[in-house]
Amino acid sequence: MKLMQRQTCPLCRSADINQFRKGNIAAASLSADDFKITDSRYGSRWTFFACRRCGFVFANPGPSPGDLARFYSRLQDREYSQEKENRAKNFGSILENLRRLAPPGREILDVGAASGIFLDLARRQGFTVDGIEPSRSLANEAKRLYGLTLFVGTLEAFRPRRKFAMIALMDILEHLVDAEKFMKRISDLVAAGGILVVVTPDINSLAARLTGGRWWHYRIAHVQFFNARSLAFLLEKHGFEIILKKRYAWNFSAHYLLSRLFPRLKKDGSLQTALKKLNLRLQLFDSWEIYARKRKA
Repeated sequence: MKLMQRQTCPLCRSADINQFRKGNIAAASLSADDFKITDSRYGSRWTFFACRRCGFVFANPGPSPGDLARFYSRLQDREYSQEKENRAKNFGSILENLRRLAPPGREILDVGAASGIFLDLARRQGFTVDGIEPSRSLANEAKRLYGLTLFVGTLEAFRPRRKFAMIALMDILEHLVDAEKFMKRISDLVAAGGILVVVTPDINSLAARLTGGRWWHYRIAHVQFFNARSLAFLLEKHGFEIILKKRYAWNFSAHYLLSRLFPRLKKDGSLQTALKKLNLRLQLFDSWEIYARKRKA
């Protein structure tokens, strides 16, 4: 893997950057398995630099877009859909907000659709759905579980015949190397007056500051982080106006949460059944859930 060294902030291009947190990743030994959605090696992190001008935090040095694309294309994550009922609860509240905020039009694009849980729920609620997923394994799972045909590849290669009334970027921005290029493409795909929903960790949250290098959002797959200021900067630069900002909460089974901390529970069949029936809502106030409207020309 060839790492990229940056001398300026990749978001605002300021040269006023400094080391934010020292890393502990052995980049040369990474594989697709290290980028699983359900990876629980919290505290695994790149060396991060922070921009004093806009607040953006980014891996420096960090992986190249080509390396990340290859890892994600080979990714397999059999645990992801085991929490489909609780993940659907997370997505259900987002769809309620989209119905309330969205303009006329029911077309929704999910970027990083994984195994299709969000799109299946949206389709059953009357939305017209499309999805992009770089992992062929997860895209095949979406086809098998829900009959969804996802575009397998990157946003850059995606060529739809129409623009979308809504685009979902849920836990996507923190995985990118070039947020500028990505958001330019997103802006081109959203219809004027359309809605973008973003869920991403908040590097300036109290939880992030209190837990330091052990913050659970420090994972190998997360190569950049936003705070409220840098996220607003990115959205506004690409033609979006924030209309709703709130803290995101997760719904998980007790088994899923506890098995993150105690991996041996994954093999304990006697406890799995009981723990999977116990559902918990986790609000750590350390992720943003933001809705932004595309400005009309």
